[in-house]
Amino acid sequence: MLKSEMSPIVWVNIAICLSVISINVTFLWTFISDRKISLQDVESYNPNATNASIANSTDWGRMYMAATQDATIEEEDRPLILYAYHETENARQNALFFVKHGLHAQADFIFIMNGETSLGLSIPSAPNIKIIQRNNTCFDLGSHAEVLNSNNGELVEKYKRFILMNASIRGPFLPTWSRECWSDAYLGKVTDTNKLVGMTVNCIQPHHIQSMIFATDRIGVRILLPLISRCFTDILDAVSVEKEATNAIINAGYNATAMMSAFAGSKNFIETCDNNDLLFDGAYFGTNIHPYEMIFQKANRNIAPKQLELLTEWHENSGYSSWDVCFKAKKRRDAVRRMKSIGFNVEEI
Repeated sequence: MLKSEMSPIVWVNIAICLSVISINVTFLWTFISDRKISLQDVESYNPNATNASIANSTDWGRMYMAATQDATIEEEDRPLILYAYHETENARQNALFFVKHGLHAQADFIFIMNGETSLGLSIPSAPNIKIIQRNNTCFDLGSHAEVLNSNNGELVEKYKRFILMNASIRGPFLPTWSRECWSDAYLGKVTDTNKLVGMTVNCIQPHHIQSMIFATDRIGVRILLPLISRCFTDILDAVSVEKEATNAIINAGYNATAMMSAFAGSKNFIETCDNNDLLFDGAYFGTNIHPYEMIFQKANRNIAPKQLELLTEWHENSGYSSWDVCFKAKKRRDAVRRMKSIGFNVEEI
């Protein structure tokens, strides 16, 4: 005999199933077709151009908009991910891994090509992926700033959430049991009080979030832009502004945090951490930080090379795809949103 009431978890499962069924067949065909477009069709933007708008490309978000009836709600929070790249053998390996396993349809991506490279031929032609070709100047943070400031800061006005990253890290690496989209993991730690999220804290004074990946929001970007909006001429100049970035966030009344377990596991980490950079072989309290703590591994410092080699091989062979994982994560968010809209307290499930 059927019961007249169903538990909240049953409603969640029903909502998820209905969400999947509601996907338009046309969208699926479009998605498959877009993923097979010739790589020569990848569009390159000149950030100095005055007659084109990077931010208002009509292709951006098209796949997402077709995917859900609630597109307008989540489109407002659609993140922008900037990936700064300069050609080296290690950077190419890291970038190719990211292209294969890190790209997905739930964010917009801009690859910033600093200097000559053929990497663009390996980047899929999709509506939410763009390429900017520029001279190799100003280092990674300077190139991020140039793109964000282009066209009178249109990107900052359009997007509310941002990830700035470079090709010195390899990933995403996630355990087989994880259902989390890597970008959700980083952006989920950006809150009303936390405005800067990174992989690690550098214990060299002043303590600071290291800049190989920054997650933040519009408030955080506006705090950072005055610092990074200059053309750094040498590596010491570029590193110095990395140190200043964390202080700028804190001085503005916000917090900064890191993904690494040691930081979360100690209330007085800053007071007790040694005066060293943890991202060297054996420097993480006598061991090496595992990529599953941070989702990425610093790949250009010969840290645990066998571990990096094996994780790369295993994740390659597993067929892990953020296109799938992040799509399913979005459908779960859709289901939770629908549950909340009909009065269920999903936090108790």
